[in-house]
Amino acid sequence: MYMPHAISPVDLACACTTLRKAARSLSRLYDDALAPLGMTVAQFGVLKAILREPGLPLSRLADEMVMDRTSLYRSLTPMVKSGWIDIDAATKGRAKNVTLTAHGRRLVDEAKVLWGDVQLRVVGAYGARHWEALESAISELTRVGVSLAA
Repeated sequence: MYMPHAISPVDLACACTTLRKAARSLSRLYDDALAPLGMTVAQFGVLKAILREPGLPLSRLADEMVMDRTSLYRSLTPMVKSGWIDIDAATKGRAKNVTLTAHGRRLVDEAKVLWGDVQLRVVGAYGARHWEALESAISELTRVGVSLAA
């Protein structure tokens, strides 16, 4: 693509590498905070998605988390073994639904406190207005990535 009077995309830092570096640095902070519960921030994100919509079909959960189903299923296995979630066959077809157990709900409540402490530190250090703009831009970039992959 020709871009007159503009920087060529190949001259810019790799969007994927840049975002992955930021994600790794932040994941470390959140993972450290959630470690006393035996949980990672990735697991916390999945559990929060399940909490928002109990009985969520696994295919929709994979879409919401922007994960392929195989990776999602692999990540759910330790949560099932730990007793945080249940996966049940749906009433129609072969779809499976996921719900939080009572233990999982209690764990999410505990994790919200630990997560919230880190969230306040990160957003406080970065700036709430900067974070709102970045979150909006990353959401749009996620939509672009999903669209281009389709």
